[in-house]
Amino acid sequence: MRPALLRLSGPLRVPVAAAWLALALLAGCDSDQTTAPVPGPPLSKVVVSPDADTLQISQTRQFIAQAYDTLNAIVSAPFTWTSSNTAVFTVNASGIVTARAEGVADLVVSSSGKSDTAKVFVYPDSGWVLQPAGGSNLNGVFFLPDGRTGWAVGNGGRIVATTDAGATWNTQIGFTSNNLNAVWFTSASEGWAVGDANTLLKYSNGTWARVTINIGVPLNDICFATPDTGWIAGNNGTIARTVDGGATWIKTNLPSSFAFHSIAFAGTRDGWAVGDGGTVAGTHDRGLTWFITPSLTAQPLKAVWRLDAATAIAVGATGTVLRTVTTPDSVAWQLVVPSAGAANQLEGVWGVGPTLVYAVGFNAGLGGTILRSDDGGATWETQAARTANRLNDVHFVDALRGWVVGDGGVIVHTARGGRQ
Repeated sequence: MRPALLRLSGPLRVPVAAAWLALALLAGCDSDQTTAPVPGPPLSKVVVSPDADTLQISQTRQFIAQAYDTLNAIVSAPFTWTSSNTAVFTVNASGIVTARAEGVADLVVSSSGKSDTAKVFVYPDSGWVLQPAGGSNLNGVFFLPDGRTGWAVGNGGRIVATTDAGATWNTQIGFTSNNLNAVWFTSASEGWAVGDANTLLKYSNGTWARVTINIGVPLNDICFATPDTGWIAGNNGTIARTVDGGATWIKTNLPSSFAFHSIAFAGTRDGWAVGDGGTVAGTHDRGLTWFITPSLTAQPLKAVWRLDAATAIAVGATGTVLRTVTTPDSVAWQLVVPSAGAANQLEGVWGVGPTLVYAVGFNAGLGGTILRSDDGGATWETQAARTANRLNDVHFVDALRGWVVGDGGVIVHTARGGRQ
């Protein structure tokens, strides 16, 4: 059967199908029209290689994608490449990634409804690197898990914040001139800071405000297990807790005249607080009751961290290190011998997982001290701190990315676990 004919103004006859094709082509010439992407073949999966990579800022890397048809054979297909955060890295249509700024983001490649993802980690330099800050002493630091948003607090009510992993730091107003000793955030929109003269500040949606709290002593540390449940450690054997998001705080005075410098919890029930005179206090009921453990040292303990539910570590003056051990009846503390170096006055500690620990402080011969342990504090290696100033606190978001703050407003940062 012959196809139907369409009569035009002239004698030429064109098949109807051809006419529609011509009209479609004419429509495609209109600059206001968007040409639909050419569909690829039916696929079973898309695979990107490598599945993770690490780049220094401004480096480039070629990623490769392969498409598999429904019989699991490799076939040609059009790919779309995207970055989950173009501030960290960009990617072109050929899969070439360019590192832009420090951070971690996803590289996504897709075709015909199938996709695969690779992690791209961008770092600024190896080892520890000084970041721009300066000014009065900084005593506490905290970062959100994204590794880009963080805060540091210090003397004279100083608060600085960053949203680019510390490449730049900006001052925030805390409405106090009292020294701030520690900072903790429960989310990107809510955080807390404590300091001298019974000072408690709350951050809410971009603004800091003074919170009235009837504790009456200098406040040295703060931590939260959930947005509702948190604790404060202070002078004169004082510990306070909240279970309503900081609306009220219940004060406990332990039978100790010493100052508690640090407090840490694993979950909402089990916690430790450490302080002067080698004092270690523990709780198994959210801080309703506390017990004092037998003294293992007379040295002041300045910081404690829970590596996991069963493991904790504390550090202090003259390189003193204490860590927990499991006994047949319970968990007990032991003094690590040899110490982390008698010349090291340790001020801060942070752990990542059950074995990786960082401790910071001051060494009269070396200046700022950063120590790393890969065996839960049994042995330590010294890392180049790049500063002569005393270092007061440390925070890591994972095994590689950490920040340390200290006297003179110094901030040092690593994105390589402190190693070259």
